[in-house]
Amino acid sequence: MEPLLDLAQPGPTARHGSPGPDRDGGGSQHLVPIGLCAAWSRHAAELAVPIGTALQRWEETPPTRVLVADGYLTRLLPGRYVPPDMLRSAVHRALALGCALGAQLQSHHVIAGPSAAWVLLGGEPPAPAELLSSAHRGEVAGVVLRTARLRPDEVETIGGTPITIPVRTAMDLLRFSPAPVAAPLLRGLVRSGHIEVDDVRDRLHRMHRHPGVQSARERWEQILGGQPVESGAVTPTGLPSAVTR
Repeated sequence: MEPLLDLAQPGPTARHGSPGPDRDGGGSQHLVPIGLCAAWSRHAAELAVPIGTALQRWEETPPTRVLVADGYLTRLLPGRYVPPDMLRSAVHRALALGCALGAQLQSHHVIAGPSAAWVLLGGEPPAPAELLSSAHRGEVAGVVLRTARLRPDEVETIGGTPITIPVRTAMDLLRFSPAPVAAPLLRGLVRSGHIEVDDVRDRLHRMHRHPGVQSARERWEQILGGQPVESGAVTPTGLPSAVTR
């Protein structure tokens, strides 16, 4: 695949219904979606067009943070924002992250960790975002990029975008994310039916030589300790089950 050039060019001013100029007299610049997410797949590139059209570049200033706090914008990466209504589904959230990465996106980037949990659960996008790659470690602005070996059965696609399967996401949250970040996401994955308590526990006990696995086992028991369990999963709460891909 040929390299993607000029994937994000300044475009027209804000579309109807989006915030106007910021309070310092600046404003947003739309990013024209030329081949956004094509590094992942043609399918992702086709689905990404409306999200790429809504993607905006805003300066990281106090007025921009006010727009985020007031619910007019959602921050995906430093300087990259979309209106919250563009993030209504797992497909939209996965594609939005790819669009925000622009020319930095590579075919071997896999959405992982807190970012993978966010794709499934929604809420506020994690900062920084997280990707896994089988290639040598690189640098992507606003992203934690970890090098890891991923088996084919540990990756699935959502809207043409590669993402770690929920149980692998749980493993990574337990091993690498701070407890205040990991705990609510893990509980959300259980309650929404994306992972089962016993499945995660079994996988942790099969991991013998992985760094940090003992701490991960202890953290898992602490997070789920005292919660009622039925058939290996936390009692259903009425939240939607696994997303339709």
